[in-house]
Amino acid sequence: MAAARAFLVPSLATAAALCAVWSVSCSSGGAPAPQSAATPVPTPPPPKPNLVFILTDDLDFVATQSLPRLPDLLANRGLSFTRAYMAQPLCGPSRATILTGQYTHNHGVIGNEPPTQGFVALRPHESQTIATWLKAAGYHTSLVGKYINGYAYGADAGYIPPGWDDWYGHLTNIEDGRYFNYWVNDNGDVSRHGAASEDYSVDVEAKRAVAFIHASAGRPEPIFLYLAPQAPHDPASYHHRFEYEFRDTAVPRTPSFNESDVSDKPSWIRQIAPMVQADIDAVDLFWVWRLRCMRAVEEEIDAVIQALAETGRLDNTYIFFTSDNGLLMGQHRAAGRKGNAYEECARVPFYVRGPGVPVGTVDQPIVSVDLAATFLELAQASLPDSVDGRSFAPFLRGKPPSSWRTDVLIENWGLGPTYALRTPDFEYIHNDTEELELYDMRNDPYQIQSLHRTADPSVLAGYEQRMRTLLGCRGPSCRS
Repeated sequence: MAAARAFLVPSLATAAALCAVWSVSCSSGGAPAPQSAATPVPTPPPPKPNLVFILTDDLDFVATQSLPRLPDLLANRGLSFTRAYMAQPLCGPSRATILTGQYTHNHGVIGNEPPTQGFVALRPHESQTIATWLKAAGYHTSLVGKYINGYAYGADAGYIPPGWDDWYGHLTNIEDGRYFNYWVNDNGDVSRHGAASEDYSVDVEAKRAVAFIHASAGRPEPIFLYLAPQAPHDPASYHHRFEYEFRDTAVPRTPSFNESDVSDKPSWIRQIAPMVQADIDAVDLFWVWRLRCMRAVEEEIDAVIQALAETGRLDNTYIFFTSDNGLLMGQHRAAGRKGNAYEECARVPFYVRGPGVPVGTVDQPIVSVDLAATFLELAQASLPDSVDGRSFAPFLRGKPPSSWRTDVLIENWGLGPTYALRTPDFEYIHNDTEELELYDMRNDPYQIQSLHRTADPSVLAGYEQRMRTLLGCRGPSCRS
């Protein structure tokens, strides 16, 4: 104990030296004079996470169940949202919703093609998107792949929307092929890819995404990578290295496949003739091609994950994976159809892995309008009033919010607007032809028998009223 005390009590010489080093006032006895409390040093905020968003094109929920590598890359390493919906399950409007965080009735992009829709309709909103918001929050941003249908109609081919630091966007307005023979705006330099094996678009995009991640190594800013392969969109051209895969695979023969009695369906379904064997063979072949197409996307995801690991970013990166819409593949006799409220179109695969994300499933519904709000919360950025969605970041932290939405609005625009309300138990559809549909989703998940003719009118009226309320919402009023 004496030795310990000798160590703890310094000599006068040592005390004087310490007084000099610490710049304190000492009395003749060597003890420091009382000082005012030091100003507390604020705790710095935690580093902002990197965000990687992978958006496929026309990938339905069921098809993902046949992909061999997706579970290990994503689903088994984070959360699977089993009830993820696109607010309008059609390519251009869906992408506009993801970029702006708004429902179709607010952003106004109701269709795909110029001269009035797609890119043209989105342009007035481009100053307020996830790109501009995340860049303002300090992110280094990159888009690789498909931006929106009709890009860049009415603008220079080298046009880059605001908010993007790095840009490798397919010129969808002039491209004559999604997988080969396509045009790209590479940071203002317009170039064409041909039909060689190395021109396969998913592989080219994978290399470009990896290059962006590697080029960002050592930079202090977090990165936001928006990776949008056009797979497995029609024509679903796959790389020859996958030509022997899925040879014995076919579209699942659910009760709705080539539905025999569609008398309860709206006129657009009733006009479709039952599929004959040649039709069935064609849709099965398309199914196989789509899966083969997605194999390259699995490799693309793996390459991105490896690049994040090599640059030390993986442990602080959220990776989101989804599709802009699903696709009818023979259900209700319709093949290759989208832009409708049936479950195969509106419900999409949705996986998230990242720091602190638990492994499991979430059954509460999320909607594409929620993506912008979620990205902004993770980026520690404020939520603009224009955003209709609500952040689902609490689910990613393993702390679900005490209250959450129970229903989902789905919009579609054809000759006129079709609206749907999806609740946990039912789906109510008000078609543009004024034909109604009502399905018991617990007991009839394949939407075989519409109950609209036998349902209590007050029940239909209740769904209609709730749907109309959501159709009139904007910003904060949409988030309940």
